Amino acid sequence: MKIGLIGINTLNQEEHFKLIHETLHKNLYGIFSHSEEIMPISAKYNIKLFQSTNELFEKVDAVYFANSLKPNFDFAINALKKSCHLFIEDVSMLTFDEVKLLYKVAFEARTKVQLKLTKSFSPEYIEVKDYLSEPKFIEINNNFSKFLRYDDYFSEILNNLYFANQSIHSAVKKFSSLALPIDNNHFSLVNVRLDYDNGAIVNMKFNNIANEDESSVTFHEKDRMVHINFGKHSATAHKFVEGQITRQEFNIPNETAFSLEIVNFINTCKDPDIQNISESPTVLKIVELTHIIKERLIQSSQPV
Repeated sequence: MKIGLIGINTLNQEEHFKLIHETLHKNLYGIFSHSEEIMPISAKYNIKLFQSTNELFEKVDAVYFANSLKPNFDFAINALKKSCHLFIEDVSMLTFDEVKLLYKVAFEARTKVQLKLTKSFSPEYIEVKDYLSEPKFIEINNNFSKFLRYDDYFSEILNNLYFANQSIHSAVKKFSSLALPIDNNHFSLVNVRLDYDNGAIVNMKFNNIANEDESSVTFHEKDRMVHINFGKHSATAHKFVEGQITRQEFNIPNETAFSLEIVNFINTCKDPDIQNISESPTVLKIVELTHIIKERLIQSSQPV
């Protein structure tokens, strides 16, 4: 499968490009950028540099949009109209109407749009998800050693909501949030609680005053608890059986979530039965809710 790349434009982004290049492997066919700074990267990795997006779209099956899609939104719409599938890293700066337009054009063109939602493809979660039956309380904890921007919260909350939806399969009935602002742009702590129609609860916490970055999730069911530590690549389960608590450690494959996510994208693009998406996919509802939560957080940071 031939994949084009848009959104890498400077030498400072070489490490980002290297990660994408290593993950896409031979599927990365070419790159487009108006910046001359991309030329050394193109030459170093022997990746064809295209002078126009139309030429790129004619040659590839899909386009990977790195970084924020906002400056390349028109290119994304045109790529869909040229029957290219899209993998998009960041829609945090897009309006909800712009995201809806992406999916509308994709539906009309019978192409696929996949947002980068890497947590749902983590090998830890993939290993335990069949063990889960009906989680009723999901705790998601994220510790950061630096302050997040509003757009960072958008991406983190979007990832967590999509991740929780994989196990709960129910609509959000209501949500509440708590934010402790340090100034007009940053929070020391953010907590979001979501109540679902089926009685399940998701609680996500973002602590911005931590010594190191950490990420974990705990699934609670009536007779078991499953804990994942993403940083340590570990997963354990405790289950109550006949008056005893049993402990199980899962064997986590030595794979990265991002590589599994890209494999999923490529496979679904190749499968004609999966390509025809709904005009109102679940992910759109999750994006809309994320926008609402983000706006609530911004409002809470404003002085009364």
